[in-house]
Amino acid sequence: MRAKSGKKIALRVVGAASIFAALAGCGGGSGGDVDSVDFALSGLIDIESGTRVDSDSADVLALTGAPLGNSQLLPQEYILAGYVSASADSYPAINGLADASYFADPDDEFAMRLLAGQTVSLQAFATREGVSSLSLSLLDDNGVIASASTTSQTNQVSVSLPDTAADGTYSVLVEAVGVNPMLYILSTSVADTVNGLSFRWADYDFVEGEAIVAFQNGSGRVSAQSLTALNSVELKQELAPGVWQIQSRVQSTLGAPNGKSATLNWIRGLKKEPELISATPNYRMLTMETPLDEPLYPEQQWHYGLLNAPTAWQFATEGGAGVTVAVMDTGLFSSSQGWHSDILANVPPQLPAGTDFVSAEFDNDGVPGPDNDPTDPGNDVGSSVYHGTHVSGTVSSVVNNSGGAGVAYHSTMLPVRVLGEGGSGSSSDLLRALQWVAGPENGSPLADIVNLSLGGLPYIQSLQDAINVATNRGVIFVAAAGNSATDVPSYPAAFNNVFAVSAVDGAGELSSYSNFGSWVDLAAPGGDASRDGNADGRGDLVVSTSASVIDGTLRETYIGLQGTSMAAPHVSAVVALMKNLNPALGYADINALLMAGDLTVATCDAEPCPRTTRLGWGLMDAGKSVLAASSAVIPDILTATPAIVTLSSEGVLSAVVALEVYGADPGNITIDSVSVPPDWLILDAAPSPGDTGTTFEVAMTLDPDALEPGISERATISVEYTSDQPRTLEIPVVGQQVTDQQARNAGRHFVLLVDPDPEGDFYNTVAQVSVVAEDGQYPFAFVPDDGVEPRSLNEVPPGNYILVAGTDLDNDGLICHAGEACAEYPVAGLREEILIEAGQSVEGVRMTTSYARPSISAASPGQLPRPDFRGYRLLSPDADSANQKAVARP
Repeated sequence: MRAKSGKKIALRVVGAASIFAALAGCGGGSGGDVDSVDFALSGLIDIESGTRVDSDSADVLALTGAPLGNSQLLPQEYILAGYVSASADSYPAINGLADASYFADPDDEFAMRLLAGQTVSLQAFATREGVSSLSLSLLDDNGVIASASTTSQTNQVSVSLPDTAADGTYSVLVEAVGVNPMLYILSTSVADTVNGLSFRWADYDFVEGEAIVAFQNGSGRVSAQSLTALNSVELKQELAPGVWQIQSRVQSTLGAPNGKSATLNWIRGLKKEPELISATPNYRMLTMETPLDEPLYPEQQWHYGLLNAPTAWQFATEGGAGVTVAVMDTGLFSSSQGWHSDILANVPPQLPAGTDFVSAEFDNDGVPGPDNDPTDPGNDVGSSVYHGTHVSGTVSSVVNNSGGAGVAYHSTMLPVRVLGEGGSGSSSDLLRALQWVAGPENGSPLADIVNLSLGGLPYIQSLQDAINVATNRGVIFVAAAGNSATDVPSYPAAFNNVFAVSAVDGAGELSSYSNFGSWVDLAAPGGDASRDGNADGRGDLVVSTSASVIDGTLRETYIGLQGTSMAAPHVSAVVALMKNLNPALGYADINALLMAGDLTVATCDAEPCPRTTRLGWGLMDAGKSVLAASSAVIPDILTATPAIVTLSSEGVLSAVVALEVYGADPGNITIDSVSVPPDWLILDAAPSPGDTGTTFEVAMTLDPDALEPGISERATISVEYTSDQPRTLEIPVVGQQVTDQQARNAGRHFVLLVDPDPEGDFYNTVAQVSVVAEDGQYPFAFVPDDGVEPRSLNEVPPGNYILVAGTDLDNDGLICHAGEACAEYPVAGLREEILIEAGQSVEGVRMTTSYARPSISAASPGQLPRPDFRGYRLLSPDADSANQKAVARP
C-alpha cells in the first residue's frame, strides 16, 4: 500500500511477502463516486482461480426471496461454496449475537461437463443452527449415476463419473436431508488439485498458559529472566540453547473457561518482544510434516519453460559457473546444517567481511547493526517467507535430484543482508552495500551481478552515484519494478544503469500487480496467484527455496510466491549464464543486445520490436540470450518463438510460431514430423517431413466451439527434426474458451475494519462496506470520518485496524467461518495492522479471498491456531454505528 504523505519512505522488499499479498493500484469502491470521494483506505480483493458461488445462498435469498428455478451452469473445474436448507426459520441468539433469519432452499442443481473418471467432492459445514446431513448425486438424462451422503461423523463425500461413461454434460445435485441449514464446498478438478485443501481454520490442541519461546541468537538465561519480569511469566525449562518453555503466572485468567483465547492473546503479546525470535503455543501433538518426494521441476517450476531456460541450458552447459551474483535482500536461511541445502554448494565457504548492512533500527538478528553474518532470522512479528532465500534459489539452486533448480545452477551465490524485520530497511543501508559491492578502489568488485528485489524509494542521487561507480567497474544491476500496478517510477529499478524488470503470469501477460511504464526495461516470470495462465490447475506462483515450521521445527522447504521480486532473479540468472559464456559483457553490452531484440521474445514481424510500457523490450528469452552471448561452437538447435502459445476466445484466436535454428553457425536441419493437434486446435500451416532450412513457421488457430466454457486445455505440438542428431522441439499450447478471471465470483463480500485490541474474547468492528465481484475482483473503499453524527458504516476515524473481508452465505451475521470465503490483510491467518491517519489516503491495498484456510506448518510459522473461531460479526446496516459494536472471536 502507499501512504500519501511527505514522510520518508523506507526500503522494502517488492516481491509479495506471501502468495496473497502483492500490492496494486486502487480499484475504486462502494458507497459513493470513486472519482470525487477522498478515500481513507481503498484497494482490491482478488479471487482465487476457479472460484464460484451458489447463486441462491441465504444472503441472496434475503434479497430475492425465491431459490433459483433452473440448473446453475459451472465450468469443468471449479471450487464453489453453497447453502441449502429444508425450511425457513431463525438462528437463535447466542453469546451476544442477535437472532437472524435463514431461508428455505432444499436443493441446488448444477450442470457441468465431466470427463470419464472425474470426481466431484462435497464438504459440509454446520451453521449456527447445528449439523444436518447433505446428499450429493450425479445424474444424466436417465437418472442417478452415483450418490453419497454426509453424516454427523463424515462431512466429506464424493461421486465419480464411471470410467466407462462418455465425456459430456451431467447434473450434480446437492440436497438438504436434515432440518438445519448447512453450508458446503463443492469442487472438482481434472487433476484433483483441490482435494488437499483445508476449509477450516487451524485448530490444534495446546497447553493453556504455556508457550515455547526462542531468544535472539541463542540468548541464555539472562535474557530469559528479563522476559519473566516484563511479562509475568516463569521459566519452566530450557529445551535447547536459547529456547525455553515458559508459563504465565496469571493463572486466574488463563485458567478461565476462555483460557485458550487468553493464552493466544498472551502469546501475541510475547511476539512483540524484541528479544524473541518466535513465540508459539506448546502444542500437545503435531504431526504435519509434508515431505518433498519429487523434484519440483518441471511439474511446478513452469516459469523456466516460459523463460525458455531448457534451450539456454543446452547452450550454457556450465550453468553460470564462475559468475558471482549478489542478492541484496533479507539474507539467507541457515540451520544447524548450514545454508539451505539447495543453495549451500554455491555459497562460498568464506564470505567477504561485512555482508550484513542492516542498521540497528531495522535489525532483528540478535546483533543490532551491521555485521559479517547474512543469515535471515525471519520476522519477530508476522509471517516469515525468507524472501532472500526464495530469490537466491531462483538464481542458483543446485541440480541435486531434490527440490528445484536455479536458472544459473552453478553460479556463485553471495548473500547480502540489507533488509531486516518485516523486509524493511533504509536507503542508507542500501547505499553502504552498493559502495561495498563495487570493491576497494584498487581491487575488483565483489560480485558480477547484483539482484535488487526491493524498492519503494524515491530518486536519491547518492544511490544513483553508487550504482554508476559500480557499473563502471563492471557490475550489472537488476531490480524489481514493484508491485503497485502503477507507472510511477520505483527506485532503485528506475535508476540509470539498472535493468528494471516487470512480472508476467504463466501466459506471459503482465501480472495484475506489476508496475509498468517507460522506465521498465524487460519482463520475466513473476507469477500471479489470481490467474492460471499456463492451465496447470494451479495459480501461477513461482516456487523456490524457503523455510517453514514443520512439526514445531523450522526447516528448509519450498514455497510459491508472486511478485516482481520473483521476476528479477530470473533476469539476474540469465545474465549469469551470459557472463559465463562471455565474461567481458558489461551493462552497456547487454543493454545493446536487449534493444536489438536479441534477448527477448519477438512480438512483432521484424526485430527489434518496439519498446512497450508493459514489458519494456519484451519477455526475456534465455535461449536467445545465451546464444547472443556465446562465441563457442554450439550445435544447431531448433527453438520456438513464442516458447508457449496461449489462445483464447477472449483474447488471441490465432498465432504464428516462428521456428529458427540456433547455433554457432546455423545450418539446415531436416524436419522429420509434426504431431497431430487436439480437436480444439487447427494447424493452418506447418513444415512437412523432409523439409529443410533454418527457419520455419507453425500457424495455428483455436476452435472455441470444441472447448467447454471455463476450462483451459493444454496440449503439446512436437516437432521432431535432425541436426547433428535426432532432436525434438516441444511447443506447449493453451486454449481457453473464456477467461476464468471474468467468471470468478465468491459471493457478496463484506469488508471490515476491526479494532486490533480485543475486549475480552472479542474484537470490535469499526467500519464496513459491502462489495460485489467486478471482472473477478472486489474493489472497495472507506471514507474518512467527517465527525458528523450519525456516522455511516463506511466512515473510518484515524487509528490502527485489522482489515478483513468475507461472505455471509448463511445469513447469520458472521463472515469468515468455515465454508465461507475469507480474506485478511496481508495474508489469511497472519493479520497485520493498517494505520489510518487524518488527512492521508492509503491506496493500493490488495488481498486475495478464497474458501481455503492456510496451514500452520506448511504456510506460515507466525500463524496461530483459532480454537472455536466463529467469524467476524457484521454491523447492522440500519444501526447507529456509534452505538453498535460488531465482534469476532480472535
